[in-house]
Amino acid sequence: MGSSTSSNIRKSVVDFTDAGFSTLMAANFESVFHISQLAYPPLKASGVGSIVFTSSVSGFVSLKSMPVQGATKGAINQLTKTLACEWAKDNIRRSSTKNIFQQCVSEHHFLLLMVS
Repeated sequence: MGSSTSSNIRKSVVDFTDAGFSTLMAANFESVFHISQLAYPPLKASGVGSIVFTSSVSGFVSLKSMPVQGATKGAINQLTKTLACEWAKDNIRRSSTKNIFQQCVSEHHFLLLMVS
């Protein structure tokens, strides 16, 4: 199973609304969490499985105007570690990839955000 989802609202922490925070948590983390719950029974029954999440470097380092997106990706990184330990007994492997930028953002635009 693979999971690749990411949304972002570029604001500082003090400018986030409850709705914006909830939207990003639901899109970026809750979806991954609940898909994992749904995927567990068939993966366990198969006797072998692998789940790969797409995370982000924003889960490891601070990026400008990305506090909630970074927090959700950090949560995915931690969930990956937790489920790797929890589901190892069922022969289910877990991993995550950390993309530096998505294809929808040009490299030039991304580098400008990093140095701004």
